[in-house]
Amino acid sequence: MPHRPFRHRPLTALASLVMLLATGAVLSGCASDDDGDNWSVSAPVSAGQAIRLDSVPSHEPASVYRLTYRSTDARNPQQLVRVSAQVLIPHGHAPAGGWPVLAWAHGESGLHLTCAPSVMGIGTVQARFYDGWLRQGFAIVATDYPGMGEPGAPLLLNARSEGMSVLDSVRAARERLPDISERVVLNGHAQGAQAVLAAAGMAATYAPHLRILGTIAAAPPYLDEEAVQELLHPASPHSFSPAVPELLTLGQSLTEADPSTDINEAFTPRGQRLLHDAGTMCASDFFPIAKRSGLTPATLLEPDAARVLAPAFDWAKYPAFSLPSPVLIESGAQDLHTSTRQQKRLVARLCAAGTAVTHRIHDASHNGTLAAMITDAHGFAGQLLKGVTPRSDCNAPG
Repeated sequence: MPHRPFRHRPLTALASLVMLLATGAVLSGCASDDDGDNWSVSAPVSAGQAIRLDSVPSHEPASVYRLTYRSTDARNPQQLVRVSAQVLIPHGHAPAGGWPVLAWAHGESGLHLTCAPSVMGIGTVQARFYDGWLRQGFAIVATDYPGMGEPGAPLLLNARSEGMSVLDSVRAARERLPDISERVVLNGHAQGAQAVLAAAGMAATYAPHLRILGTIAAAPPYLDEEAVQELLHPASPHSFSPAVPELLTLGQSLTEADPSTDINEAFTPRGQRLLHDAGTMCASDFFPIAKRSGLTPATLLEPDAARVLAPAFDWAKYPAFSLPSPVLIESGAQDLHTSTRQQKRLVARLCAAGTAVTHRIHDASHNGTLAAMITDAHGFAGQLLKGVTPRSDCNAPG
């Protein structure tokens, strides 16, 4: 869902292009050997394989890198896509067994290639977030997701695409940085919360050599049938809703993934005029433009919107609900993007499948949930590192 927790100073288009060229940002095909990859040209090309690792100047108390790696194309599992990530390694000597990993998955930042965190850089708020985890002794591996930071089609809220990119980023980082452990705590916000829950459900078969200790998901979306109806038919259809920029961005992502989509059958002419902005602006800029447009769900959507957008709603489904390691879900009571009702249904589904879930609700907004959860998240991760199983709320009364 629309997400603006970390404010960055955007690079100019020229600066972004120079940075991407400097790091070898060329789309990688299924078995391309002409992308500056000197490590794997003689080895089988595979998902989770590192392509480049470039040191990045930073004020962080860590060694910071921009990583490019290969991940599976969610649209065609026989092909690979090239993805980028940030990697932060604490200063000092690694503990026995290596630095445990915080696999961080960011919230929605936009569809354009330059909206990727590895291109935007580490802003002040994000630096404080990272610093807390570095002080806890975690290395941080933070994917950009396919189509962001590296050329390709960004598949917004595609759970499998996001989950595979999270797992492959850790595999690739470990390939190049031997001080990184196989012990991983997954952590994400909003779109990233969906990503880490998907990763947890896929890890045993997709990345079995990683040891997933647990998952921390802040404000995760759960686009079940009820949530889709809430998006398309809100209680106040003639008032602005965060569903407006969300549906436009989801529709633009769908057209980039499948150009044959007749998106005009989903959105009114007024809505269609904003689709280009949804694909070229970052979320922090597009959200206020969508709000100022005066569009509401009633004036945005055509009667056939549900049918046209169905493929995107379908790809948002979680691959599994029975997760082998504990989950912490953090919700904001004032969240207007992903409601606590939606997250309570997700918790119930996870619990019914046998997953151990701790659920906390804060008096916070969508973005405020990320800050409100820090103490809980650090405590939860600390328990996992000590081998202590956090208390599950699945059987709690009420």
